[in-house]
Formats: sequence, C-alpha cells, structure tokens
Amino acid sequence: MNEVVNLMLLDPGANIMVRNGATAEVISNPKDGVWVVVKYLSSPGDPTLEGTEDMVFAQDVVRVLETQ
Repeated sequence: MNEVVNLMLLDPGANIMVRNGATAEVISNPKDGVWVVVKYLSSPGDPTLEGTEDMVFAQDVVRVLETQ
C-alpha cells in the first residue's frame, strides 16, 4: 500500500502521480487537505486528459514526483 500524501504540503508547481497512472502539475491548492486542482501532463490511459485541468481527490494521489 502506498503512503498517504499530505495535500496540505503541496504547493503549486508540484508534480504528482495519480491512481490511473497519469502525471499532473498542481496549479492550485485550497489547503483543505481533500482536493488539489491540477493540469494533466501525461495520461497513458486517456490521452485526451493531457493539458486539461481537474480537481483530484486526496486518495487518488499516489505520490509526489521530483521536479526538474
């Protein structure tokens, strides 16, 4: 089981991986610990998501990725 990611610590610009294997950049964080607003960077399972924005639920965040 993956370790829980604390959304309260995510700042805009952080890159995350979500449960469906997609990667996304945090563009806004209401700091409620439940949701973050992201822009999808890649989505192997659904390429139509790439470049779109959406809210991601805390339990769907698998891990924080290293930014370059």
